[in-house]
Amino acid sequence: MAVYLLQSYGGFPASATNPVIFPPSTEAALIADGRATAAGITSGENTRGGPGYFATQGGNKAMVDQAGLGRDVANVNKAPLISTAIPMGSLALTSYETNGTAPTAGTMYLTEINIYAAQTYTGIGVLNGTTVGTDNHLVALYGADGTLLANSAVAGALSAGASAWQDRAFTAPITLIPGRYFLGVQSNGTTATLRHLETALGATNSTGAQAGTFGTVPATLTTVPVTITNAQGVISRLYV
Repeated sequence: MAVYLLQSYGGFPASATNPVIFPPSTEAALIADGRATAAGITSGENTRGGPGYFATQGGNKAMVDQAGLGRDVANVNKAPLISTAIPMGSLALTSYETNGTAPTAGTMYLTEINIYAAQTYTGIGVLNGTTVGTDNHLVALYGADGTLLANSAVAGALSAGASAWQDRAFTAPITLIPGRYFLGVQSNGTTATLRHLETALGATNSTGAQAGTFGTVPATLTTVPVTITNAQGVISRLYV
């Protein structure tokens, strides 16, 4: 793997465009500390000598334009500006899980999302419940294989806006290829509520919850979610 450094390290300057490679344990530690993000996308080689014809990222593999990965992913962003984990329909936001549910401090709550076209995203928005203003939350993005791809500042940001979407930016924007990802939300307290996916409202996303310590973002998930658990995954979305 390779990483983009958010702070200088090992003689390399911080850069959002030039990836560097360290031993896997060092890369995992830098990502977990919020000092780097996974470079993510690599290009597959054409076995017949032509241009690369697929991209891999966090366990996802997607076909790309024969003109090359740069043209298809970097310059032709085709996905919507906002990609929500579940269709919100015409229901009022307050119809989803009524008041919301308070989280367990340090637990990373995970919600599956599927991306169908390349897009560069700034961060993750979460749907708050009716109680806000007491706890800090942070967000994280994982690939289909449970690899951390991006996260917001590890200090988190105060929950704000009752029954409203609250956006939290990644430490650096990230371009995603089509595939399956997981949106993570972590809280430092147990008071500010979040709204969750409910099977009664048609949720079919895999969800999960991994215990931990707030501000420590797991570099890899212990278990990649493969089942649907009612009222566990936070209603969340990617935004440009």
